[in-house]
Amino acid sequence: MSDEGDRLRPWTVSASRITLADRWLRVRTDDCLTAEGVEVSPYHVIEAADWNCTVALTHDLRLVLIREYRHARGIVIDGLPGGVVEASDSSAEIGARRELLEETGYGGGRFLPVLTTYPDPANFTNTAVGFLALDVEPKGPQALDTAESIDVVLADFPTVMKQLSSGELRMHAVHVAALWSAAARIMQDTVPGTGALREQLKSALYPSDQANLTKRPTPEAVGG
Repeated sequence: MSDEGDRLRPWTVSASRITLADRWLRVRTDDCLTAEGVEVSPYHVIEAADWNCTVALTHDLRLVLIREYRHARGIVIDGLPGGVVEASDSSAEIGARRELLEETGYGGGRFLPVLTTYPDPANFTNTAVGFLALDVEPKGPQALDTAESIDVVLADFPTVMKQLSSGELRMHAVHVAALWSAAARIMQDTVPGTGALREQLKSALYPSDQANLTKRPTPEAVGG
């Protein structure tokens, strides 16, 4: 094994204990030794449940967003419906469907996984899964937790992507990753029924490419 490979081996954990645990948070504190023999102690790890989020599109291809107050930043922010995959959820998709229904009242539709990522692999143990949901529709009222206040916002997907790319709009990083993954999947023409949206996304995100296409001479014009 190369020196670089030796340096990149997992750390050795000599001791580990739970230093905080309540209904919201579980913190594990490790005493570690790197592959090069450097002691890292204490090292705090947040043992978190897996997350889900959904890029949900209605029959007319409107994007279902939620708007809520996020206390750590002290701001009201738009984002995707989603949350924790509960122990009672038999899969990430079941958890995503439940969260979508609870937070927005929208349900049904066809769910396609578009993203699996690590929110913060240095400090969090969990993964996050993003879905693209097509043809969701109103199913009933929201079913929010007592501390939740959420407005449902129907947005134009290409406009949201353009605002994200320009920096005009900010969201949770995992939500941004899921949105870009969903947009890429649609623009790759792998999602049936989204042809019109595909062209709108390309026009919003790559306007110069679309302009060049419109200026390109037709075979008839070239042939005379």
